[in-house]
Amino acid sequence: MKLSIKKGGGIAFARKEAYEYDGTQYEADLKIGDTVAILDGGTVETGKFGDQNNFIIHTRNGDKKLSFNQATINVLVEEFGDESDAWVGKEVQVLLDKKVIVGKKCIVPYLVTKDWSLDEYGELVKGVTGATAPAVAPATPATPATTVEPPMPPLIERE
Repeated sequence: MKLSIKKGGGIAFARKEAYEYDGTQYEADLKIGDTVAILDGGTVETGKFGDQNNFIIHTRNGDKKLSFNQATINVLVEEFGDESDAWVGKEVQVLLDKKVIVGKKCIVPYLVTKDWSLDEYGELVKGVTGATAPAVAPATPATPATTVEPPMPPLIERE
């Protein structure tokens, strides 16, 4: 088996929750409504879940690496074009959505322009003002179904 040297780049991944590092407490790198800057054109790195599009962004805690999900890429392509080098220096807004993916609870970050928000189903929508869903959508009470069964037709005997 042939192995190759892989360099991680020395930049930590952006975190969506508060954390401690070397005895120092840090707030989350990404919070809902934050504005972050895209610092590079990205690289494709093979990770645990296949190829990932990793970019360096400037967060409240400094420069961090973030894997852009396909929804984020779709928005950025629509807003800034399909050449990711053109995204360098652009400022985008952070949206976070709590989801369960493959049975694991996680916080999914989306980087979008100000025209975008999350609807009540956690999908990105453009042009809907004030639609940003809360990090945890409120549960809607179930209403009991009131259906009326039609009467059964009489049985017909056959010879």
